[in-house]
Amino acid sequence: MTKIRKIVKDAFKCNELVYQFTRIDVEDGLLIDGTEEEVNEKYSDAYILGEANNRLDISRENIQDGGWDGEDLKMHKREFRQLSNFINKHKKAAA
Repeated sequence: MTKIRKIVKDAFKCNELVYQFTRIDVEDGLLIDGTEEEVNEKYSDAYILGEANNRLDISRENIQDGGWDGEDLKMHKREFRQLSNFINKHKKAAA
């Protein structure tokens, strides 16, 4: 059994990346199930960071332009924080 990389474990703590891997990438046929094991095997650290940056841009737009309030706005801000923290933590390791 292959050891799961730290970046993959941390990615699965970010709601937006879980959504990317388990829904979007599965629906697009890039992954079969979007499990940690599959992401660990098929995606490089750079690819995962790239996806995190893409999701961060979407999250930023949701906060700035989405017209959200209450619980929805809190959710988008939480997702933005998760992604920002993830990227800041792992961009140093990938550099």
